[in-house]
Amino acid sequence: MNRLQQIHKDTEQRLHSVTAKYKEAADKRRRNVEFEVSDFVYAVLTKDRFPEGEYNKLKARKIGPVEIIEKINPNAYRLKLPSHVRTADAFNVKHLIPFWGDSLSDEDANSRTNFLLAGEDDADAIAEEYSVVAEGDSALLLQ
Repeated sequence: MNRLQQIHKDTEQRLHSVTAKYKEAADKRRRNVEFEVSDFVYAVLTKDRFPEGEYNKLKARKIGPVEIIEKINPNAYRLKLPSHVRTADAFNVKHLIPFWGDSLSDEDANSRTNFLLAGEDDADAIAEEYSVVAEGDSALLLQ
């Protein structure tokens, strides 16, 4: 019986040492990122977060900036998602990217960089900058 107990102790000791090595390797890649409530972040949508039949490779996967409304634990946060995003509002920290922008005012918003913010059409923006003067069969573009 003594031999069996010794084998059990050796096995347990080896198991703990191997587990410690795995933990050390995993901690090297771990991101220690903490966010506060009311911070803004980008949320990355993984393939499993899209409703069935809606996922494709060219669809935008990063949404935001969105506001953090609750800290569930140091590894999970609840976000204030736009109404058209149909997915759970709880995200793991590995799917959150900090937003470093200065402000979210409409004056600074660029509709090309964020599809959630309202912007203007390219054609409308160009039409405001240029005026067309028609002269007979030809037209002049004036700035």
